[in-house]
Amino acid sequence: MEDNLKIILGEFEKLKGQFVITDSWNIERLVSIGDDEEDWYYITFDGRDLKWNSCVGRVIPLKGHLIDSDYENLVRIAKLNHYDQTDNKTVFLESINEYISKYSVDHKFLTDFCWDLK
Repeated sequence: MEDNLKIILGEFEKLKGQFVITDSWNIERLVSIGDDEEDWYYITFDGRDLKWNSCVGRVIPLKGHLIDSDYENLVRIAKLNHYDQTDNKTVFLESINEYISKYSVDHKFLTDFCWDLK
């Protein structure tokens, strides 16, 4: 099992902050890896909310697979609309930290959050 976690954490290091396609077919940014004592999760961010996506599935990277100008358009739109990229970034990060602190004790984050767009 620990080998699987190493693979997941390695994948996170390569893709953190990038746009990915989740198993729900949503384009979101990969921002962390989580654990709920039952499963590991890709934590993604849709610009407003965090999503927990089971690592039983996968995330599909977009950077390097889309035409560069198309990927850069995703980044441009995120810079205009994602809460962590706007003028209210500090307020957002404070509120998200408060929100995260209310998770049950069996939910934890295995990595720091990556809010940088990549």
